Amino acid sequence: MKSSGGMRTGIVLLLFALGGCAGLPQQPAISTADVSWVLNGADANSAAAKLEPEPLPSLLHVTDEMRRFALAATQGVFGISAKATALAAAIGTENGLRLRYDVDATLTAEQAFVQHRANCLSYTLLFIALAREVGIPAQFNEVDVPPIWDLGNDKTLLLYRHINTRIDAYVTYYQIVDVSGEEYSPAYEQRVISDLTAAAQFYNNRAVELRLQKHYADALKYQLRALELAPDTAYLWTNLASLYLASHRAHAARIAVTRALQLDGASVLNYNAAGHIYEQLGEQRLAAYFQKRAQYFLDQNPYYHYQLALAALDDHGDELLAYKETRRALLLYQKDPRFFFLASILLQRRGEAELARKAMDVAVALTPDPSQLARYRSKFARLTEHG
Repeated sequence: MKSSGGMRTGIVLLLFALGGCAGLPQQPAISTADVSWVLNGADANSAAAKLEPEPLPSLLHVTDEMRRFALAATQGVFGISAKATALAAAIGTENGLRLRYDVDATLTAEQAFVQHRANCLSYTLLFIALAREVGIPAQFNEVDVPPIWDLGNDKTLLLYRHINTRIDAYVTYYQIVDVSGEEYSPAYEQRVISDLTAAAQFYNNRAVELRLQKHYADALKYQLRALELAPDTAYLWTNLASLYLASHRAHAARIAVTRALQLDGASVLNYNAAGHIYEQLGEQRLAAYFQKRAQYFLDQNPYYHYQLALAALDDHGDELLAYKETRRALLLYQKDPRFFFLASILLQRRGEAELARKAMDVAVALTPDPSQLARYRSKFARLTEHG
């Protein structure tokens, strides 16, 4: 899975809800027995799986060494907010834990501490586990970052979901601790989620990672564990459907995606997965319907075109296609500075210096935070190197 060139958020098939959905066509019904069958592995050979999902208590487990680290990092520091800042600094600095960002590191808190690496989810597990040891009331915070798309090997859509830490330091003030500040903005829709919901995301992430490595039996154990914790979460069913599809078990995949559609009948990911599943089943009418609906909603989303533009540059160096897709993104949405930064770079390469300057001016105007502005400049600076 690829990112937009910066840090990638936790690996997840993200449920992206869209309004105005027409009524779904009639599909084969599923029974309670069908649902139970897929939740029990659909007669999978469980003996083929080598891994056992980490026990739930282990995700936030704190060892004596971790506890000493947290206490030392916050020694002599008073106040919840100051303690949180000190702890975050100790985790990331060269003189502290020297934790590095690794997009593929979906780890428990203890594993992240020992291995000195983490993605957004495992960093959050680690920070929350340590924070609670020193009296910081840390909670999991799920953030609706602008979606970034990718395709798995089975051509089903993959999206990224982001998670960080929220600390309610005072009644009217809260603090966010985020490993990938480049991706986060307080303007994004976000919500506090329970420890169990965060754990479901952990098992889900592990399942997707294993699925992309084609370790389907192991991935299935993690995906089913995620659904044990959050059985009414639609994107987990979509992931289960995609996993069954990847392992050529289309009947089980159809049951899972039908359940996903029952929980959310307006998801582009569900449409995409259903289209590929019905295609494998030979149900061409249903396959065409869902594929058409998925593509329609993708074409209306500016972030999809933005991602196509970045992919055109990263994969093929196709600046003409990148410019076309960036223009499409801007026609659909004019409030994201990243679109204007990318447009500025591409216009500069096309020799349209005045238009490039104007696009950069708009990007700057849309980015009031100086540190965020610096990150955007750095993020796209590499695109000018070959100009």
